[in-house]
Amino acid sequence: MSDEILIALAGLLLSVLTYFAGIWRAERHHRTQDSEARITRVFQKYMEFRRSNYTGGYDGAQKAGIATLESNEEIHTFATLVVGHGELHPLGSDHATVFASVDLLKFFRYAATNRVNFLTTPIESAIADSGARS
Repeated sequence: MSDEILIALAGLLLSVLTYFAGIWRAERHHRTQDSEARITRVFQKYMEFRRSNYTGGYDGAQKAGIATLESNEEIHTFATLVVGHGELHPLGSDHATVFASVDLLKFFRYAATNRVNFLTTPIESAIADSGARS
């Protein structure tokens, strides 16, 4: 009888673990889809600006909604997509030095909230004002 109880408990435990693993996997899948949707939305808007020659660079990224992305990783993915489609890097050719140790998400959210005009404001000044450099 005790063997039957152990087998039943093991089966129950396996069922519970399988259930929670499925929930975890579904949540991760939805987060990935949400992230991809945000990046794609910003990318498409940015590329629309580039095709019409309306704007680009920091200004274009800001107007495309880069501040709506949720992490620095999403911002880097967006920039990689832009470069992969034959455009110049949206953060500039010197982005590695200008944005070294800068929290991009914090910077672009500050820029969006405070309506920073990248056409008239030097980027170094905007970074300093945002407090995004660590």
